[in-house]
Amino acid sequence: MNGRALGRRAFPYLLVSAFGFLLAYVLLFLFAFPAEVLPDDGKVPNVVGISFDDASAALEKAGFHAVQGETRYHRTVAQGIVLQQDPPAGSTQKRGIDVNLAVSGGQKAAVVPDVAGMSQQQARLMIENAGFQFGSITQQTSDQPRGAVIGSNPTAGQSVPLPAVVAIAISNGPASLQVPDLTGRTVADARSTLEQLGLHLGDVSRDTSSFQPENTVLGQSPPAGQMIGAGGRVNLRISRFPPVPSLPRIDTGGVAR
Repeated sequence: MNGRALGRRAFPYLLVSAFGFLLAYVLLFLFAFPAEVLPDDGKVPNVVGISFDDASAALEKAGFHAVQGETRYHRTVAQGIVLQQDPPAGSTQKRGIDVNLAVSGGQKAAVVPDVAGMSQQQARLMIENAGFQFGSITQQTSDQPRGAVIGSNPTAGQSVPLPAVVAIAISNGPASLQVPDLTGRTVADARSTLEQLGLHLGDVSRDTSSFQPENTVLGQSPPAGQMIGAGGRVNLRISRFPPVPSLPRIDTGGVAR
């Protein structure tokens, strides 16, 4: 058998041996250095505008992990929709990394607080602390004390999208009022009491025959306990000391003093 024929017969064996050696080398290289041989990079898919669940599925399919980040209130984007992603869509990233997703919380809303019975200042503080703007103030006749809040618009307990304004109505007091007993008080105290009730101080007459301290209320009209309309006037009679009489001048006989 000549060398040429021997070479032709041995060639297939040599080819198989070479292929086997090469395959073994590649397998060994893959197991020893998998990261260098098979680059594990991929493009991050665009998930903005879809629900978080759909975004999570799309990212997992591409080899990434979805992580829910901050929730942002949005006036037009529904709750649960992805607003932003990091890393951004289309960027090449290592598979297996986390993709942070900012999700819409929908339209922000707040519940209108119950401010009935509060003062105007207390109601303002309560409304603003709830996230609303303090609106206009109207006055209405009511059985509630004068100046007390009797209602709001929108009404208490209602859930309202923000930003929003809450207006209040305060009481002017009842249509008719019972006149308080003012006798024995000072004029200043009597005036303050009347104004707090929604009444007004009327005419003031002075009585110089009383031994009560000056400016003490001796009488009133209408009398205590009588009902009068809101805004009515109460006249007072108060004490006033008579002027001190001047002493007669004593003639000293022209002696200079």
